[in-house]
Amino acid sequence: MKIYTLKEFIEYVHMLDCLNTTAPPYTVPKRKYSVTKSKEKQKAVTLTEYDKNLVPYEVVLQPAYNVSIHDTNGITKLILDYLRYVYGSSSVRRISSEGKWRKNVGYIPSSNKGMSDIEGIIYGRFLSLELKIGKDQIRESQLKRQIEVEKDGGIYYLCKWTDFEQFQKEIQELIHIK
Repeated sequence: MKIYTLKEFIEYVHMLDCLNTTAPPYTVPKRKYSVTKSKEKQKAVTLTEYDKNLVPYEVVLQPAYNVSIHDTNGITKLILDYLRYVYGSSSVRRISSEGKWRKNVGYIPSSNKGMSDIEGIIYGRFLSLELKIGKDQIRESQLKRQIEVEKDGGIYYLCKWTDFEQFQKEIQELIHIK
């Protein structure tokens, strides 16, 4: 099975989107996945200032750090599209397990506590995928969900995101392409 680079996968999805519409190809927008956001590293700036006796001295302003931030929403969209386009599953869905804040009511906890980020059926088997990025850890309620899914014969996949290519290799080991 082919391992796509992110650019190749975007082109593949765009080609399929163009084939599935009657609109001209140039009007079909390409999907965008914000997999990482990074703040640009600024260069150190040296300024020359003068003291009260007009003697010059240099002031060096330190650069900002280059920080790579993973965007969970972008990665989840990418995973959903990968499962839909490559595995042909129309049942995979993102599951929201966040509570809500209502004015004059306060915080309302979710009834989906412990549910995985993505759930659906692929080739007749239930898949429950929990996405963890960076230092994010699995919670007790998610471990209970894993036990439930595996007890019922489903596939529970704890995806510790590093990159798109690694994800594809791991998912292909769990789900064999027909």
